[in-house]
Amino acid sequence: MPRADLHELLPDAEFTCDICIIGSGPAGATIARELAQSSAQVVLLESGGAERQPSADELNEIENIGRPRELDQWPLRNRIIGGSSHTWTGRCAPFDAIDFEKREWVPYSGWPFGLEELLPYLRRTPHYLGLGVATDYTDDRLWVTAHRPIPRPSLNEDVLMPFLWQYSKARENRFDIMRVGPELVANLPKNVWLLTNATVVQLNLDPYGRAIQSVEVASFNGRRHTIKAPTVVLCAGGIENARLLLCSNKVERPGIGNGRDLVGRFLMDHPRTVAGIFAKARSAEIMRRFGLHHVRFGSRSYRFRHGFRLSPAIQRQEGLLNCAAWPEESVLEDDPWRALNRILRSQSRTVKDIRAIVSNADKILKGTVDLVVHKRGLTRKFGALNLICTTEQVPDPESRITLSDRTDRLGMPISRVHWKISEVEERSIRRIAALIATEVARLGYEAPQLEPWVTEAEAPRPAFEDVGHPIGTTRMSDDPATGVVDAQCQVHGVEGLFVVGSSVFPTAGHANPTQMIVALAIRAADMLRARHAGAGRMHLQPSPARVSDHV
Repeated sequence: MPRADLHELLPDAEFTCDICIIGSGPAGATIARELAQSSAQVVLLESGGAERQPSADELNEIENIGRPRELDQWPLRNRIIGGSSHTWTGRCAPFDAIDFEKREWVPYSGWPFGLEELLPYLRRTPHYLGLGVATDYTDDRLWVTAHRPIPRPSLNEDVLMPFLWQYSKARENRFDIMRVGPELVANLPKNVWLLTNATVVQLNLDPYGRAIQSVEVASFNGRRHTIKAPTVVLCAGGIENARLLLCSNKVERPGIGNGRDLVGRFLMDHPRTVAGIFAKARSAEIMRRFGLHHVRFGSRSYRFRHGFRLSPAIQRQEGLLNCAAWPEESVLEDDPWRALNRILRSQSRTVKDIRAIVSNADKILKGTVDLVVHKRGLTRKFGALNLICTTEQVPDPESRITLSDRTDRLGMPISRVHWKISEVEERSIRRIAALIATEVARLGYEAPQLEPWVTEAEAPRPAFEDVGHPIGTTRMSDDPATGVVDAQCQVHGVEGLFVVGSSVFPTAGHANPTQMIVALAIRAADMLRARHAGAGRMHLQPSPARVSDHV
């Protein structure tokens, strides 16, 4: 199936298909590629193109009225083929079993299903994310799978458990992580039409508001087109999914799926902060145990970061949230490995980078030995070794996305973000930081010096930052009184309209969300394939002269 650019289509272009997917990031791209095994005819919409465009970036503007957040949206949200995989860090982990449970000390907690429901789909994620192993790698089971000794002495798992995050790896470039865009374009199924520079501005329902009928898209040259489809899958991210449902208010004034005023509510992220600093002179000892490790699966080596998480037992005993922590180097700009990576990725050589490599040749040699012989992370040039802590959030209906009075260049109200952080998040991070200091000392290492806000009751509050993981704004629930979508990710009361992504998570866990997003996308694709078995409706009438069969 060819690719097309909405800017270049004739004004009378017509589109009718079986499934319309909105967004080509990890969720949308995964569903599209999985539907290669389907007879359904699919249109995949991307607001941007193959390259970054300022005009597309502008559409991500937000109005922030809550806790301070990053206002430059490009590091967090990308309107480009492949979506936010252009700027993600590649860090992956599935949720813990407790994240799915209804916990009496966490209001609004509980998923419609448990971790066991997602395990079959998590096992299919490595293909899309460039992972070495799909599951059972977040604790000491990794070492068993990798035929390596379990680190000793062991943590006291009644309070702290080991936790490992896995880093994505590009299929071709060993120095990069997996980018969804190039993989999508290289493997675009024949039954999928990728339409770029096509920004969705309205979701159209039937006159009774009970079923999706079409999607209205706009281009920057002023043209608007309607794509008719009985099934629409919204995969535009935690902020944009809510915005599109709220803006689509022609039939229902509050917006689609918002009859109970739930769309946009329960906005969560992963608040992150520095809770302490390890002595630089003893940092090598800490990093050998709780730093980066390289583990070979098949013919490739994959990076894992070793850290800590609060045990489920202590979460239950003390009413804490699921949170995690790890030691992380504050790498300097003239780190030789950073300089070498810049040279290898950009194919350019600057005097500054060459000088960094030559003057730190000892670190290159030691790092190579650590990597090849000891299978550890590289020896880096850094200014400090910080204890970084992150936590899930209590789902709070007052933490939310609404619509601003201001509009973007296409006439859509921009997102107004009111992100809130509660006392429970602060208390949970204080507790894990204090436990780590005690436990690290028990294991024979030098404990970190904790920040005053961790140890002193009257100290200023911690400086939390968001990490670009908007979660929960179209939450999943079997009960339409407490959720926007059902367990199959279909909007309650709207036939054929689905939402896939972190916005449907009822709770946030502490883990980076991408592997979970892709697992849910694979699950949704299986359901859509069954739903459209025997389908084959595609009517596309663009200008043949303006359509290409490849990039």
